[in-house]
Amino acid sequence: MAELHPFFVHFPIAILIVAALFDFYGAIKNNQQHPRTAYTLQLMAGISAIFAAISGNLAETMLVAQEPLHQGVMASFQKHTSIGNAAVWIIILVAVGRTFAVLEKKEWALKGWVFPVISILLAGLILVTGLLGGALSRNILEYFRSI
Repeated sequence: MAELHPFFVHFPIAILIVAALFDFYGAIKNNQQHPRTAYTLQLMAGISAIFAAISGNLAETMLVAQEPLHQGVMASFQKHTSIGNAAVWIIILVAVGRTFAVLEKKEWALKGWVFPVISILLAGLILVTGLLGGALSRNILEYFRSI
């Protein structure tokens, strides 16, 4: 499953950005279908982010056990892993909170800017996590080229 990490991570990144766009557009146009679509996309992203985190943690464990890495690579690992795991928990919390708001038909959640703002922040967080993952991949590649 560790080898599938690059496959798993791209789906929640893309889907959270699309969800943020749906939320933002729905708030601007005061259209209820767009936030519903964003909600569904966030639920899907939450499930797929769990697989991304598990596969990433497995990949890290395999690589670190296999090869003693230099401090720069380990620092990149720690930063990416910490922010990635935090992002997964935040995605899950947002999905649970939004589910509660939808089921309870909370007016503040169904209309307005609460979830569009949260969606945009969440998309930003997942983008940062992805950029850190890309930097980590480059650091690992440079490390193995140097030995």
